[in-house]
Amino acid sequence: MTNPRKSADFRGLQDDPPLDQGLFCVGNGQAACGLRAVLAGAAFFAGAFFAAAFFAGAAFFTATFLAGAAFFAAAFFAGAAFFTATFFAGAFFAVAFFAGAAFFTATFFAGAAFFAAAFFAGAAFFTATFLAGAVFFAGAAAFFTAAFFAGAAFFAGAAFLAAGFFAVAIMFSLSRLAKNT
Repeated sequence: MTNPRKSADFRGLQDDPPLDQGLFCVGNGQAACGLRAVLAGAAFFAGAFFAAAFFAGAAFFTATFLAGAAFFAAAFFAGAAFFTATFFAGAFFAVAFFAGAAFFTATFFAGAAFFAAAFFAGAAFFTATFLAGAVFFAGAAAFFTAAFFAGAAFFAGAAFLAAGFFAVAIMFSLSRLAKNT
């Protein structure tokens, strides 16, 4: 077996002007990509991965924050309605206890308190439902946006690697063709 560095093919490659494209001759018609190009590709994919993870995390935390805000707003309005109803009910019993003659007046205030509490409870429920739906759709939109960017980054990386591979193959073929002619 002969040493490839002493063969005529290797000496012929040494006489050619250098084509500094990050390729190294490793013998037997093979070429290797430089470590810099491999690390650049890895850095690109790592950056795309972390960008997708950042957008997914941001979407998740945004949805969580909005869901918490909607929950606490609904709890606040429900508590306000409950305390309002309790206050008016207490007022009703005080009026009934101290003034039996004011029975019809107390009944009127109790009805007003009931309808006010029902109105506020309904308003709080519909507000919470609307905000929960808005948070859900915002979270879904953010998730699909992050998924789209992650897919785009993946396909861009795949296209980059495919272009690099075909560029190496074409350069190697042209080099061999030029040497053989």
